Amino acid sequence: MSISAFIPEPADELERQFHVPVAAEAFFAECWEPAAEALGLKWIPVFSTGIEIMKEDLPEVLDELNRLKEWALDQPGAERMEKLTMRIELLLTELPKALQRDGAIVYIG
Repeated sequence: MSISAFIPEPADELERQFHVPVAAEAFFAECWEPAAEALGLKWIPVFSTGIEIMKEDLPEVLDELNRLKEWALDQPGAERMEKLTMRIELLLTELPKALQRDGAIVYIG
């Protein structure tokens, strides 16, 4: 199985098409979770079980994603860390777009 971000109640076709892959569950458990724990993050660890993110949550989520990205850039294992940073960058770009509408919710899980 895999973890992705989507809008469960889309208001239009753009929101209906919103889908951002995050990670396969095994890769998430292997790379994302240990890093999130080491950094003391609170949002990213629950991506694997599922979480709803709203516009007001966005600054904290983006901050955690940026912290995780910085961590990954300093780690060995270039191929794995490159895969991780690419997915983080995709989330950093797409989440703000998805949460422009008041009342919009993005589910990550």
